[in-house]
Amino acid sequence: MTTLLNDLRYGARMLAKNPAFTAVAVLTLALGIGATSAIFSAVYGVLLRPLPYPKPDQIVELREVSAQGQPMNFADPNFEDLRSQGRALAAVAEYRAGVESVSGGSEPRRTMVASVSRDFFSVMGVEPIVGRAFAAQDQHVGAAPVALLSYGYWKQYLGGIADFSTVKLNIENQPYSVTGVLPPGFQFPFDSDIWVPRELSKRLPSRSAHNWRVVGRLRDGIPPAQARAELSGIARQLKQQYGQDTMMTDVAVSPLRDALTAEVRPALLTLLGAVGFLLLVACANVANLLLAQAAARERELSIRAALGAGRGRLVRQFLTEALLLSVAGGGLGVIAAFWGVDALVASAHLRARRVGIGRGGTGNLDRAARRVGKSPGRAGRTRPRTRGDSRQPALRPPDCRGTTCHHVGAAGWRRPAGPEPAARAFG
Repeated sequence: MTTLLNDLRYGARMLAKNPAFTAVAVLTLALGIGATSAIFSAVYGVLLRPLPYPKPDQIVELREVSAQGQPMNFADPNFEDLRSQGRALAAVAEYRAGVESVSGGSEPRRTMVASVSRDFFSVMGVEPIVGRAFAAQDQHVGAAPVALLSYGYWKQYLGGIADFSTVKLNIENQPYSVTGVLPPGFQFPFDSDIWVPRELSKRLPSRSAHNWRVVGRLRDGIPPAQARAELSGIARQLKQQYGQDTMMTDVAVSPLRDALTAEVRPALLTLLGAVGFLLLVACANVANLLLAQAAARERELSIRAALGAGRGRLVRQFLTEALLLSVAGGGLGVIAAFWGVDALVASAHLRARRVGIGRGGTGNLDRAARRVGKSPGRAGRTRPRTRGDSRQPALRPPDCRGTTCHHVGAAGWRRPAGPEPAARAFG
């Protein structure tokens, strides 16, 4: 131990005698380690870390698929048929969300409000920690409007009040009673703060009104491939039965995590490969600097050898100096990784879970990714529009984007007659 301490002290003195060499070596290592740690943290938090729900691998996203292979949101009748005929899913639910004007708390604000069908919280495996979930009497047309709140909204705008009998939230000028509060951290979909029953509004009879995103939970022991085979068979039967009335010819089934990260996965993996190569280059450059430094110390080494220092003793001294450089470069690299994660969140708009470097060092993550690019859910986010029935967020159907649509009452939204744009995407 005494010899090791002597080596460390001597190594520190030698590095201090060559500040330019030491600074270049430490900064080179810090750059490589910091960049690699930051990108790996993003990759782990976004692509590898399980979603924070019970049995997350059983949660899947369902999409209608057209004859051209284009994924779409679900139409109400198609969803109902798949829910009633499918056996591979333990629960399946519709959802969509939009920004609404909400008042009744400590201050009015524009808030993300999600409309979810009856089995949504069963699919996600989430129950209120305060109050109750939606009951059967809350989930039909004409029911008294009720809402569930996120934990953050409840604390910030309602002061954590436990007696909901005195609370009324006005969502787009429609009063809603609060029934409960969901656990901290749950804001699916789209960072929602308020959830309302989808059943408050009538279902559209059209099989081409692709207005709803759908999530489901697989039964125990059922893989996604088996579920897709079953649901694809149902979709083909519906196509044969309804012909041109439905565009659905197939159903896509994918794990929810993969669906949320599909668009950012190639970019993140490419970045991970690039920074891995950068780390190799940084290590090679530092190794070359050490070799050059050893050549410049040839006279010192000759004297030490003449005084009786063996080859192993000299090698150990160089390894000690390399250890000091590595510790310094690694420490700066971890600090740079914290800054790098914040920069990634700010510039890349990662949006599914928060990303972070754990206190134990690089690779230990205590936060999941805050934002995951333009996730498939982002495409379903639409601006609210005032409609006759303000209990349901008046969302413009995704298949009307880029065109002029007319609202036709109970029949929903309709595009004027005319040719269909060849490149238009549904859902």
